[in-house]
Amino acid sequence: MEQIVNLEPICAKYGRKIIIKDNKIKIKDQENIINKALGVLAENGLYAMAVFLLSCHKKEYGKKVLTDFLYELWSNNKVQLIDKKNFQNDPAELLTAVRKITESLPKLILARKVTEQALIFARYHAKAEITSENKGNSNE
Repeated sequence: MEQIVNLEPICAKYGRKIIIKDNKIKIKDQENIINKALGVLAENGLYAMAVFLLSCHKKEYGKKVLTDFLYELWSNNKVQLIDKKNFQNDPAELLTAVRKITESLPKLILARKVTEQALIFARYHAKAEITSENKGNSNE
């Protein structure tokens, strides 16, 4: 009998990680990239979203989202869409792995669903951070 896996807490975990609280990139910029990545995913698919993240205007953040957080999600032992490997230094190799996901319809459907859910959670975390930053600034 197959075991049923609840993917929502896994997506929530990675969605939270996608928002980086440091001064290098503003939370608003992170939210913008996440929103655009969601749009590309919905309109053009998983592979196009991966290419977008590598080429967006905040390339270091986009690359980190893809090579760290989404890669971790896709290689999670409960998701198992790609093999565990270090793609940080070779994003082109990760794009090849993403392309291979797209060759299998069941994997592609799962990848799109978990990616979309993680990015949606990330968007909400970004909005919560922006709201808390604005409240903190109004108290000064």
